Amino acid sequence: MSLSSSREEVDSHRPGKFVESFRELPGPQRRETIREWDRRAIEDLGIPGAVLMENAGVAAARVIAGLATSEPGTYRSPYLILCGPGNNGGDGLVVARYLFDWGFEVGIQIPGGVSYLEGSDARTHFEVMRRLKIPISPPSMAEIPRAGTIIDALFGTGLSRPLEAPWIDWVRAVNASARPTISLDIPSGLDANSGVILGEAVRARHTITFAASKVGFALAMGPERCGQVHVRDIGLPGRAMGLGPPARISGP
Repeated sequence: MSLSSSREEVDSHRPGKFVESFRELPGPQRRETIREWDRRAIEDLGIPGAVLMENAGVAAARVIAGLATSEPGTYRSPYLILCGPGNNGGDGLVVARYLFDWGFEVGIQIPGGVSYLEGSDARTHFEVMRRLKIPISPPSMAEIPRAGTIIDALFGTGLSRPLEAPWIDWVRAVNASARPTISLDIPSGLDANSGVILGEAVRARHTITFAASKVGFALAMGPERCGQVHVRDIGLPGRAMGLGPPARISGP
């Protein structure tokens, strides 16, 4: 093997450089459709929700690592990951684990407390963090302006009512800090269907969304709050998404 080809092989395994998807992903979808896709994958096809969460988290972590490499002066450590009470928070825990394992300095906070994670797929990933002895700090808004980059994993596409305290206070603190912010799936507080702000919404520079873009990203305040949108495949089977049989990839 030549030196140049050896370098290419090594580079292809770095976190920020990877094949995004071997298939064309669907266009923008409503929250109800995404929820049904998840249900089919988990209940009908037997894919554990924790596996989909793992896929979402590692896909997002790769995008974040890529931004850290391409724009190191903007997206820098420490990375403060704010994890909410649902699946979005679980995605954030997976992102934190990968960034930590790749050598990034991370801070992790669960503003609502660990009790919110009981009985959820997010709890599974919290237990992995605990066994790896990855520290999770007590919630403190004072850490927000000290972050180099904020990862917003507070609320996902399921949010359909206005944010209340204490969550709205955390969102306001993130926006007031003016720190570069990356949202997972959707900026917390933005309605996935209408693009309307539900009380307050994170102002993200990048949004890493999963399976498909969301209709609300192009409506009302969606474009202003989402920033640049990255759509990532998380392994939902085409059958769960109602797609036809996949085109076969022939060999060389």
